Amino acid sequence: MSEKVSIIMPSYNTSSYISEAVESVLSQTYDNWELIICDDASTDNSRQLADDYRKSDSRIIVIDNGYSKGASGARNSCLDAASGRYIAFLDADDRWYASKLELQIEYMQKNHYAFTFTYHDVIDEKGKFQFSLRAPASVTLRKIKYSNFIPCLTVIYDTSVLGKVYQPDIKKRNDYALWLRIFKLDVVKKAFCLNVVTAEYRSNTYGLSSKRSDLVQYYRRCLQEYGGYSVLESLLCVPIYLMIILFKKKLRGIYNKCVLFI
Repeated sequence: MSEKVSIIMPSYNTSSYISEAVESVLSQTYDNWELIICDDASTDNSRQLADDYRKSDSRIIVIDNGYSKGASGARNSCLDAASGRYIAFLDADDRWYASKLELQIEYMQKNHYAFTFTYHDVIDEKGKFQFSLRAPASVTLRKIKYSNFIPCLTVIYDTSVLGKVYQPDIKKRNDYALWLRIFKLDVVKKAFCLNVVTAEYRSNTYGLSSKRSDLVQYYRRCLQEYGGYSVLESLLCVPIYLMIILFKKKLRGIYNKCVLFI
């Protein structure tokens, strides 16, 4: 019997995209899942769209955010309601490919991995393909201190090993903070990558600002508060962090080749 996957989906004013996200879950070839959508006080009709899907499929659950407003609070509200062995993440403006769950759960069970991720594509606001991003074969606490190599929309972790791990309440880089928190639990030493593209991340202009100063500020805060690194250690990592961002944004072909050997 297949194990249930709980899919965590925060939603805030995503009426333009949430149907695509939900449909990508409904199209999964692996069907033992529950989709938990947490509406974070939307002012558009995204809550109504979510409710319509809930009425048509009993595997879909719609809740309100019981934590502080924002993606981390909404994800934690979903986690409270989750009943599956596996936890997966999909934001309401992103999409999965149909075989994502089947391939990744098989990969985890065959190899006895508790924390996994995959490659992903990047699309624009209209859903048009932009480029693909690869990732290292595995990521450890030592590796992740230089960059967040683990795309949130591709992650699945096993609660029978890790338990439910709640996302830190931080405005930006909350997924990065969560991976650091998982590694600091010292239950798993590595996150393993299935080298298949399973998801589409929507690059947008409507989200939180990504100024370089903000990137560095929240990066260092995550390392110190959730990774256990000192102020000096976090400062020394910044040049490598910025170099990786440069390659990822401007020299993507080189990045995709080099990242496989990290």
